[in-house]
Order: sequence, then structure tokens, then C-alpha cells
Amino acid sequence: MARMRAIEAAVLVMRREGVDTAFGVPGAAINPLYAALKKLGGIDHVLARHVEGASHMAEGYTRTNAGNIGVCIGTSGPAGTDMVTGLYSASADSIPILCITGQAPRARMHKEDFQAVDITSIVGPVTKWATTVMEPGQVPRAFQRAFHEMRSGRPGPVLIDLPFDVQMAEIEFDIDAYEPLPVAKPSTRRVQAEKAIAMLNDAERPLLVAGGGIFNANAADKLVEFAELTGVPVVPTLMGWGAIPDDH
Repeated sequence: MARMRAIEAAVLVMRREGVDTAFGVPGAAINPLYAALKKLGGIDHVLARHVEGASHMAEGYTRTNAGNIGVCIGTSGPAGTDMVTGLYSASADSIPILCITGQAPRARMHKEDFQAVDITSIVGPVTKWATTVMEPGQVPRAFQRAFHEMRSGRPGPVLIDLPFDVQMAEIEFDIDAYEPLPVAKPSTRRVQAEKAIAMLNDAERPLLVAGGGIFNANAADKLVEFAELTGVPVVPTLMGWGAIPDDH
């Protein structure tokens, strides 16, 4: 089995999961990731002026096409705290983005080391999942779970925090044996659909309110088809604007 740095395995996993673009600002604690991106290729990087801006860029990139996952990269300490607004925005609108932060070496994390912030505790309320990976061999699994969490159920953002020495450590990893985890998506039973149709038929003044979930589910065409079939008027929310043409 091939030996490589743990951070190189992370890049290979991201590529296998469909990542092709990342946004961020380099810094000492996350530079091993930048070195791996340059060495392995396959993921373009857009340099931001500020890490908060990078988090919003990642969210915007996810929104552009169904299946996209925007990635935001920053160093330790302030970079992670600067991501909080972008993480909150993505969480509120159910947008999956992956934020990756550097961290102090494990032995210094709890010794008030330079920029050694407990970032996972800070971002916990605005992410679906946040973790500091303490063992190099667990890096591929952490990224695998991150993509599963982002895409499953109600989509949302995650953050992976990587101590410097964890990034640099060598592990055994075979990308050819890697498979993404199955995505858990909400499903509707026929009886539920029939109940919804019955309620719609019984309504005196039926109305469809189209929200941002239409885009998350890539279902705008189906919404238009359903509206035309039933003749029910549609009102979009702010996040659902564009789900049905304004002149329809």
C-alpha cells in the first residue's frame, strides 16, 4: 500500500469526492495542504483577500451547480474564527461547504500556543459536524465522513481542523480502495404523497411556497411541472427566487 503524508491522502479524497476548486488564504499552519494541492494537482485554488470572503466564495460556488462542494481553507486561529459568518450563512440556507483549518501541533494545543484556538467548539453551533483530527491515520476517514455529513439529510457545512504534525505524518493509504459513503436523503412514501395531494385538493385557496430547498434538491423543473399540472399559484421565498420564471 502506498505511503504518503496524511494531508496528501486528504487531497486525494477530496478529488475522489468531486472537489475541483478551493478558496482560501495560505498560512503557516495550513501550508502542508497547499503543498499537497500543488504536488497532486486536480484542484484549482482561488486566493481570497480575507478568509471570511473565502467562506462566502465557497458557499457561492456550491450554489452554482447541483453537486458542487465549495471548499474554504485557512490557517490556525483567526482564520477559523473569520469563517464563522460564512459557516452560519451556509448553515442557515442548508448549503454544504467544507472548511479546513490548520492547527498547532498536538503537543502544544493546550499550552496556549500561538493561535491554538479550540475552533471546533466555536463553530459547533453553525456546522453539521466539526472535528479536530488527532491521529494521522484517521484523516481519510474524517474527510469521508465530512462529505457524508454535508450531503446527507438537510445539507450543511462542516469544518475539519488539522494539527500541523498530523498533516505532515506519513500514513498508508490506497485511493483506489476508497469509496464515498452512501448519502442519506429524505424519502416520501406513497401514502404521504397521497395525503399531501388530498390536502391540496381540499384547500379553498391552495398556494405553493417555493423555498431554497427546491435548488438544493435540483427540482426547479419538477416544481414548474407540478404547478402547471395542478394550476396552483407559486410564491417564491427570497431563497427560492428563480425556482419558477417570473413571467410564468
